[in-house]
Amino acid sequence: MKVNYLIVCDGAIRTGGKLNLLGIFNIITVRKVPCYHPYLALVAELNSEPGEHEFVFRFRGTGDEDMTPQTPVGKFKVDDVGIGEVVAELRNFPITKTGFLAIQLVIDGKLCGQRDLLIRQATT
Repeated sequence: MKVNYLIVCDGAIRTGGKLNLLGIFNIITVRKVPCYHPYLALVAELNSEPGEHEFVFRFRGTGDEDMTPQTPVGKFKVDDVGIGEVVAELRNFPITKTGFLAIQLVIDGKLCGQRDLLIRQATT
């Protein structure tokens, strides 16, 4: 399993056979914690064996502690040429502290990819 990309964005829309990503970001600025981010999408493309697979996203702090509950188990299909896409839409995403948040993509029970999201507090 190879993850080609793992993106955090404001939305993902499929039109005309293409996946359109809106508002890609890697920093969330908050006024205070705890708080909730109203909406974000996590999008990954990967190469794997064709067929159906299961995925979850986990969220870890800098000390490898769980920061928020993982996403529910989702399913996706990898096509005959070995390419699959995962899209998870998260509403009211809980933010409990500032700092780096590791977003981990787990597929079929195995950690396959990770990216960091910085949560920072506004200065004014």
